[in-house]
Amino acid sequence: MITLKNIKKVFETDEVETWALQGVDLEVKKGEFVAIMGPSGCGKSTLLNILGLLDSPTEGTYMLDGTDVSHMNEEQRTDLRKGKLGFVFQSFNLIDELNVQENVELPLLYMGTPKKERREKVKEVIERVAMTHRTQHFPSQLSGGQQQRVAIARAVISHPQIILADEPTGNLDSKHGREVMELLKQLNAEGTTIVMVTHSQHDANYADRILRLFDGEVVSEVEL
Repeated sequence: MITLKNIKKVFETDEVETWALQGVDLEVKKGEFVAIMGPSGCGKSTLLNILGLLDSPTEGTYMLDGTDVSHMNEEQRTDLRKGKLGFVFQSFNLIDELNVQENVELPLLYMGTPKKERREKVKEVIERVAMTHRTQHFPSQLSGGQQQRVAIARAVISHPQIILADEPTGNLDSKHGREVMELLKQLNAEGTTIVMVTHSQHDANYADRILRLFDGEVVSEVEL
C-alpha cells in the first residue's frame, strides 16, 4: 500500500541546509500497524507529513496504493487525501467553535456528503467512540481523552484506508492513553492501516512492527 524509496527531505534557508530525511526506504502493507520511534529531531514528523501528503520529498519515490505521489501539486495531494487518509494529532486539532457533532461531521462536509447521510454516519461513529452523551459539548468542555476520541471519530468518519497518528497519547494520562490505543488497535483489527509516530515504547508495542529513525535514517526494524 505504501512504498518509499530513497526518500530525502531538505529544508533550506539563506544560510543553512538541513537534511531531515536521508534516504528512507519503507514499505507498509495493507492492514499493517507500524510504529515509528526515535529521538526528537530525527525526522519522524517530517516522514509522517510526507506519508500524509502534507509535504513532498526533495528526492525519492513515494508510491501510494500503486500511484506515484512523490511530486504531486497541492491540489492533487488534497484530492487524494480525501477518503484515503485520516489524521490523529497529539494536540487533537479540534475547532473550538464547533461542538462534537460538528467537528466529527467536518470531513464529510468537505466531501460534499448529503446531510442525511452525514448525520447517520456521525451518529454511528460517535457511538463507536462512546461520546454520544457529549455530542453538543464543545472541545473546551471535554477532557483530553474525550477530545482525542472525538479526533479519532473525525479521522475515521470517511472510512479512510490509512490512519496517520502523530503522538496520539502525548497529551493524555495513562488511562486515557490506553483507551485511545485500544481504539486504534480495534480499528486496525478491522482492516485499517495505521502508521503511528510515538516516543512511547508502551504505545509502540501495540503495533505489528517498530521502525527506529536516527538522524533522518531508518536504523532498525523489529517485528512484534
